[in-house]
Amino acid sequence: MLAPFRGLRFDEAAVGDLGTVVSPPYDVLDADIVRELEAGNRRNIVRLILSRRFERPYLAVRRRLESWRARGFLVADPEPGLYIYEYTVAGVTVRGLIGLVALRDEAEGVVLPHEHVMPAPVEDRTVLMRTTETNLEPILLVHEGTDDLRRTLEELTTRPPRTDFVAVDGSAHRLWVVTDARPLDRIRAGLTSSRALIADGHHRYAAYQQLQRRLRAPEAPDDADPWDFGLAMLVDQNDYPLTVGPIHRSVASLTISDIEDLAAERGDELVVHPDRDSANAAAATRRRSPDATATFVVSDGRVWAVLTCKRRHEVDAAVLHEDLLPAWHVAEEQIGYHHSVDQALSTTARTPGIVVAVEPPDLRQVMESAAQGARMPRKSTSFSPKPRMGLVMRDLRDA
Repeated sequence: MLAPFRGLRFDEAAVGDLGTVVSPPYDVLDADIVRELEAGNRRNIVRLILSRRFERPYLAVRRRLESWRARGFLVADPEPGLYIYEYTVAGVTVRGLIGLVALRDEAEGVVLPHEHVMPAPVEDRTVLMRTTETNLEPILLVHEGTDDLRRTLEELTTRPPRTDFVAVDGSAHRLWVVTDARPLDRIRAGLTSSRALIADGHHRYAAYQQLQRRLRAPEAPDDADPWDFGLAMLVDQNDYPLTVGPIHRSVASLTISDIEDLAAERGDELVVHPDRDSANAAAATRRRSPDATATFVVSDGRVWAVLTCKRRHEVDAAVLHEDLLPAWHVAEEQIGYHHSVDQALSTTARTPGIVVAVEPPDLRQVMESAAQGARMPRKSTSFSPKPRMGLVMRDLRDA
């Protein structure tokens, strides 16, 4: 499932403390985080994974990437290998393998998506990777590893890591490089029959596939062209279980008064509460009710309310996207996606709108949905803790 490659990595001697050049994934960054990261080190990877609107799409990133390589800030490892990456965030440790995942059609059941994607983010990541010819951020996959694979990784991580640092946010990171044939063979054998769920990176995986269709050499045998692979981190969900968290919605140009009218028209229940805590407590109590209803906390930042409606879908995000938003006549352009309610509320401070807090599905629902070939609405889940970007990249030109 994972092939070795020549990793492109920051040289600590050239850029300074590696903890100052890594970053969370691009889709969880906000302006405050970006400012803090760039203030800490001008070589932070956010200057590669995010585009500036005044630039032609990612051409400046390509030039910056080439400059950083020429000046020795980024250096390709001399031989192909797999990378064991271990990180600890808020006391939770995750360990996985970074390598090249062979791209497969969903029908083959090897790499399983569980969410729909949006065209704009897919095109954004496609343009970035096509322009730079580089995979800057691994997607995150989870699988069930074999006992032998677990033992192999345990043995390999008894050695001193190649990289060991603490990031500015206090998270700890260690990296081992595996290049010897024997452990690579054992890892390959342990992954032969494995299949993986996309935990984080649906848009990047869709971009990988789009680039493969557009750019691979038609005469190349299967799995022989660089565009047949994408950068991925694979985590054993049994050994290092990730948590499924929520992604909340903001809806522009909609008010609490609108929701009151719409709820009355549909026969939904909307109860206003004196503050955020009481709304959350009431929603938690309502969700324990045995009746077939879905419950959401909604707010404009001033008023807090609990909305309850009939449930036609097991996943709350599906209730929202397939029932409520169409009934509210909401267009896709009005919807924002946020990893915290506070982040969502900040949008209502600038323009009128509401926030809808969405409960995440549990892991069972995610796995069953993916195994059946079903897709949840886009941005239904947020697996955590997330790896940091910037430890290992992949330049497709580094054979």
